[in-house]
Amino acid sequence: MLIPKFAPVNYWPMLFKNRILQKSILASIFSFCFLCSNTILAQEITIYSAKKIYTADTIFRQVEAMAVQDGKIIQTGNLEALKTAYPKAKRVHFKNKFIYPGFIDAHSHFLGYAKGLKECNLVGTKSELEALKKAKEFAKNNKRKWIIGRGWDQNDWDSKSYPSIEMLDAAFPNTPVFLQRIDGHAAWINSAAIRELKLDVKQPISGGEFLTENGGFTGILIDNAVDVVSKQIPELELWELGEAIDIASKNCYKQGLTTVTEAGVDVKDVQFLRNLQDKGALPLRFYAMLSATDNNLAWIAENGILRSPGMHVCAVKFYLDGALGSRGALLKSDYCDRTGHKGLLLSSPAQLYTYSNFLLSKGFQVCVHAIGDSANKITLQTFSRVIGKNLDMRWRIEHAQIIDPKDFHYFREYNIIPSVQPTHATSDAPWVEKRICASRLPGAYAYETLRQQAGIVALGTDFPVEDISPIKTFYSAVTRLDAAGNLKEPFIPNQGLTRESALWGMTLWAAIASFEETDKGSLEVGKFADFVVTNSDLITVPDAKIPKVKVVATYINGSAVYKK
Repeated sequence: MLIPKFAPVNYWPMLFKNRILQKSILASIFSFCFLCSNTILAQEITIYSAKKIYTADTIFRQVEAMAVQDGKIIQTGNLEALKTAYPKAKRVHFKNKFIYPGFIDAHSHFLGYAKGLKECNLVGTKSELEALKKAKEFAKNNKRKWIIGRGWDQNDWDSKSYPSIEMLDAAFPNTPVFLQRIDGHAAWINSAAIRELKLDVKQPISGGEFLTENGGFTGILIDNAVDVVSKQIPELELWELGEAIDIASKNCYKQGLTTVTEAGVDVKDVQFLRNLQDKGALPLRFYAMLSATDNNLAWIAENGILRSPGMHVCAVKFYLDGALGSRGALLKSDYCDRTGHKGLLLSSPAQLYTYSNFLLSKGFQVCVHAIGDSANKITLQTFSRVIGKNLDMRWRIEHAQIIDPKDFHYFREYNIIPSVQPTHATSDAPWVEKRICASRLPGAYAYETLRQQAGIVALGTDFPVEDISPIKTFYSAVTRLDAAGNLKEPFIPNQGLTRESALWGMTLWAAIASFEETDKGSLEVGKFADFVVTNSDLITVPDAKIPKVKVVATYINGSAVYKK
């Protein structure tokens, strides 16, 4: 039975109205048929056992072993019982190890991460000069016309301010340069890039800025202005992209990821990934949100939902505002460190309402990037107008970072799912209060409150914005500390999740948030044999040792995609 353990009262009847969950409930009831079955060919069965297997089902059962056939789980329970039921089965025992459902990243940018492997990595730079030094080193072996990079964060620099175009021009007078901030919501370009694109930096941009200072362009692009430039930069060659995807997927397996949510891609990207899957070159599973573009919406009108074992497309992602780090998140009142500025509205509420009604008619999930309290209220009110209180549409707010406490009730009343990234909270902690004021902290990064209201929270990393590791997600969610040890005190500790909730958030609840709980998210009969093996127990290891937990094996469809 796949009803969230902490579901609010009105969530239960809503779930029983859902046909998918009715089938799941019946499947759970009749799964006992497998327990006494000796008719399955024993040579096709593998029994996996470990010190402890966490099924992550709704009662959080622990078992000793599970039997797998044809990539699916056919029985779980006592090891001796499974050995008796399948005496000729192959046995794989992970001594002193622990098994969990394959980790699901509920919000990531896999293709962006893959492409970044071919670009200049500026993550962790401590100054503008260090960022420039890395860019120069990268340029020595760069064969593309542009120098492209990502990962700088002015909040990590001593200056705490945006870099200048003059510095970039001095380093690269003739080569166009495009260096994105770590969150992708700002970018640093030089004069050569302006010349190459014949860019008019004085043009007004709806939902974006060409940042100026004393009447001159600073070289900094914000939100929609970033898109104006990025869309004109030549793409990677297909062979380079394929190579990058192969490396990126292997990195995912090393972290225990078996499914990733692509939070905003185009149809052509989906087709490219499916082609790799069809060739057997990409076992990784995807839940893909199409970006809210005219071309993608036209494709939806003609094709509807796409679902295969490795690719599921039934969601559209909207950007309603920007990010806090670049002061693009839309707030109800001014930023504390920028008087007269409330952030940016990237899409109009009218457009969101119109498109949401269209997507409702197609059975599609609407997922909205909303970070500031104003953007979240606009999204919550729009959802309430379109879906009402009785539909199980599982529409989502991606990030849900700053929420006015008066608006939390919408999640409960309209069955809205919060999709959050715990490492954002611990990354932002050192500077966020100066940016939004202490008065807004009661509604900030409020994951436990969101869980109480919505019944579930889906957890992701937002990689490459944050680290790809689900273990770090788990650690931040539970302790409200960062794995690097920068925080000396937990950040808003009362909003930490229990370990059970954190594990559900990146397994079962993440699957529910993607309409995939009948196939994955827990180790139950009839589901994919997607699982991860660790060297220590995430549920019982001391807090300080959580970041040291290592993935030793990852399986997708019953086959090992990674073994340490």
